[in-house]
Amino acid sequence: MIFLIIIAALLVGGAAYQVYATRRDRQRYAPPGRLVDAGGFQIHLLQSGESTARPTVILDAGMVSFSSNWAWVQPEIEKVTQVVSYDRAGLGWSEPASHPRDAQTSARELHAALENAGITGPYVVVGHSYGGLTMRAFADLYPDETAGLVLVDASHPDQWTHIPVSKGGRRVAGGQKLMMNLGRFGLLRLLNKEAKTLAEGLPARQYGEIMAFCMLPASLGVSSDTLAVWDDLTRPQINAGQGYGSKPLIVLSVTEQAMYADVLTRLQNEMPALSTNSKHITVEGATHENLVSNETFARSVTNAILEVVSAVRSGQPLNQPAA
Repeated sequence: MIFLIIIAALLVGGAAYQVYATRRDRQRYAPPGRLVDAGGFQIHLLQSGESTARPTVILDAGMVSFSSNWAWVQPEIEKVTQVVSYDRAGLGWSEPASHPRDAQTSARELHAALENAGITGPYVVVGHSYGGLTMRAFADLYPDETAGLVLVDASHPDQWTHIPVSKGGRRVAGGQKLMMNLGRFGLLRLLNKEAKTLAEGLPARQYGEIMAFCMLPASLGVSSDTLAVWDDLTRPQINAGQGYGSKPLIVLSVTEQAMYADVLTRLQNEMPALSTNSKHITVEGATHENLVSNETFARSVTNAILEVVSAVRSGQPLNQPAA
């Protein structure tokens, strides 16, 4: 009986601390951008660079991540053209939105926010990890506004079918749901390895933002909901796309994969075929996470984006690597 009372007290205390710490972090880290209506809720957009410069670069982060993850990339892109990083619904500073959380829904919400903010195309869309799927959905839905793409170790729509243990991603979704429930009692503030992996190498401010917001129960709930509809909704949506013709496309991949390296490498090798004007760059020594969060590796991302921007402006094909 005493043991149960102690456990109950710890859970109540942990839940109270989670509420307090979340409120404290929200006060400590004000949104660096602006909140814009996306159809009944607000999305956080961080816009920089010359507002009249084109093409406009759009940056979309990974599954539980958000605009802060682009801290090394955005300041370099803004020197050349207008750039917008943003937070998908329920992540970072964006408000939650209705279900389902599939790639096309997120792409439509982004498009509505851009329209309401007066940020026009043509766009070069850039997606890291799961953000690669939402940016592919954006390019499929708005082909006349999309001028080029950069896929930054992007997720492949079929990846879970090649990893049977994932049960089509649903087992991973269940794990995220469990983490969400643990987070309600403050436990993820002690067991925050995933956030540290995402944040490691970022500038101090953005490191703190990632650590504060990525492991919130609400963020993990969004991740779980996104994974739950991956196989049934997002996968067929993306696979129904017709490709990108001759629009410039750069696919960035990594050499260091902790799990399922053969599967993920094979799927990365498929993506350049989405365009007849594509380039595949493998960044030696980079991992899935630090390709964006590490300053040195992030230069490869920046260079790829600027190369696509240049190709859009000039109308010339991408420069191919020497044989």
